[in-house]
Amino acid sequence: MKQLILPALMLASPLLAACEPETPRTVTVTAEGWAVEPAHYAVVELYIGARAETRAGALEQAQALFTTLEEQLPQLDGLESFDLRTQELDIQQDCPRGQNRTIFVGAPCDALAYVVSQDITITLSPVRLAGNMASLANELGVLNVELGHFVSADAEALRRAAAQHAFTNARESAAMMAEASGLELGEIISIQPSNDYYRPPPMPSEPQAIVVTGQRLTPASQLEIAPEDVREIRQIEVVFELVDPAPDSDD
Repeated sequence: MKQLILPALMLASPLLAACEPETPRTVTVTAEGWAVEPAHYAVVELYIGARAETRAGALEQAQALFTTLEEQLPQLDGLESFDLRTQELDIQQDCPRGQNRTIFVGAPCDALAYVVSQDITITLSPVRLAGNMASLANELGVLNVELGHFVSADAEALRRAAAQHAFTNARESAAMMAEASGLELGEIISIQPSNDYYRPPPMPSEPQAIVVTGQRLTPASQLEIAPEDVREIRQIEVVFELVDPAPDSDD
C-alpha cells in the first residue's frame, strides 16, 4: 500500500501547485506633485504680555491691551476680512533669583511680580495688508509681532490638485519602467502617502466681514510686503500591476 500511495501523492503535487494563485507582477513608484496659487489670506501672530506686582493688576493690563487690539485692529484701512483667535492666558510668577525652580513643581515663591501672556492669531485679507497689520499692532502696544504665513482660500482643493499631479507623475514613471521590461501597466494595486509635509492650520470656515463704525486707521510706519504664492506638495507611493501587452488586432 505504501508503494501505491507515494506515486499518488507525487501526481497530486503538480495539480495542487497549479491551483495556487499566481503572484502578480508589480512595479512600485514614488512620485512628488505640487500645486501653486496666489495667497488669499495672510496670518499675523501677536504675543501680548503684561507684568504687575499683583495677579489682578497683570490681568487688568493684559485685558486692557486685548480690548484695544480687538477694537482698533479691524479698523485698518483697506481691510476686507478679519478673524481673531486667542490661546488661553498664561499666568506665571516672577520669582526671585534662586527660587525659579519652584514654579516647575507648582510650588509658590515669594513673587516679585506676576506675568500674564497670551498668543493671538489674526487671519486677514487682502494679503498685502499683513505688514500694515503688524505695524499697527506694534503701535498699539504689542511688543512681539510676526508675519506667520500665507494660505489659500480652499486648501483642500489645492491638496487635491497636488495629489493629482503626483499621481500623473507616478503613472508616467511606471509606464516607462513597464515599457523597458516589455510589459504594460495594469490595475492599480495601492496608493498611499509616502511623506507628510507641514501644512498651516486650517482657515476659519467663515472669516469675519469687516464692519467699521469709526474712522479707518493707517499705521505711521507702513510696511509694504510681497506675498508669496501658496505651494502645496504631496508625495505618494503607487503600486501598479504589470501585464503582458495586448496582441495586435488584425484589420
